[in-house]
Amino acid sequence: MTEAEQATKIAEALGLRRKGTSKRRRKNGQSCEDCFFHRNLLCALDLDEPCSTFRPDNPSGLVPPRQPALLVRESALH
Repeated sequence: MTEAEQATKIAEALGLRRKGTSKRRRKNGQSCEDCFFHRNLLCALDLDEPCSTFRPDNPSGLVPPRQPALLVRESALH
C-alpha cells in the first residue's frame, strides 16, 4: 500500500473523508492524495477537488509556494 493510500484509509477511518469518494485531479494531474496536508492528516476539508492551500508532499517536507520576482521600477518623478 502506498503512502497516499494509507493516509486516505486513515482519514476515512477517522471520519475526515467519505468512504469510497474519489477526488478529482487538478489540471496539472495532482489530487488531494498528493497534498502534504492530506498525507500528514492535517487536512480537515472534504472537497471534490484540491483546495487553494494545496502543497505537494515531498521528502524535504512542506515547501512554500514560489513567489514572483519583485521588479523595481524607476520613478517618473525625478
